[in-house]
Amino acid sequence: MQDEGCTNAYVISDTEVYGRGMAANVARIAGERGLAILANEALDPSPANVRAAAKRVAAANAACFFFAGFTQNNAVGAFKAVAAGSPDIKLFGPDGVAETAFTDELGPALEQRVYITNPTLGRRAYPPRGQKFFADFRAKYGRYPEPYAIYGYEAMSVLLSSIRQAGVARADAKGRRAVVDAFFDQTRRRSVLGTYDIDRYGDTTLADFGGFKAKRGRLVFHRVIKAAP
Repeated sequence: MQDEGCTNAYVISDTEVYGRGMAANVARIAGERGLAILANEALDPSPANVRAAAKRVAAANAACFFFAGFTQNNAVGAFKAVAAGSPDIKLFGPDGVAETAFTDELGPALEQRVYITNPTLGRRAYPPRGQKFFADFRAKYGRYPEPYAIYGYEAMSVLLSSIRQAGVARADAKGRRAVVDAFFDQTRRRSVLGTYDIDRYGDTTLADFGGFKAKRGRLVFHRVIKAAP
């Protein structure tokens, strides 16, 4: 949000675990980086509640708005209501709205004000191994894969690599433990996603996110966002 010129933001989440957790993380990290959070509300996203919340956003004179939640929880209604009440506000959403069901309902005018972050990147933003994955997939199936397919491919690849590295052919507890240990020992792994290690939580050390915009009802890759690991 700061990269797009936000000096403050009004955060609204749906009442689900995903939305509440996302809102809490946004508020915490924003505070650490000097971005003022004017409010962080968990809201039952009924049309009446959304309209009332949009009035509060306008009254707060918010420069930016962040919706933490899913498309199905009236995300389009929230974006439209806030945009109508605050003509200059910039609107942000997470991967919970990174889908056509959301972007297809925005309309040309609103699209220009919406920014979406997502763990996936645009095809051309991946390294050469990733480019080969997309080319091979298209050659075999006649189309490019869905955005998360490359993650599924790498998840299976690193698991198979861990099994080979463990060097065991037994399915008992000791064999499974060896595979788990081999997975956590993955370092400088060169993959379709890039080069990474596995940290002590079982996550990769990759920290790039995709910044997306909406155009003609579709999600369009805008740029790579470099996040701290």
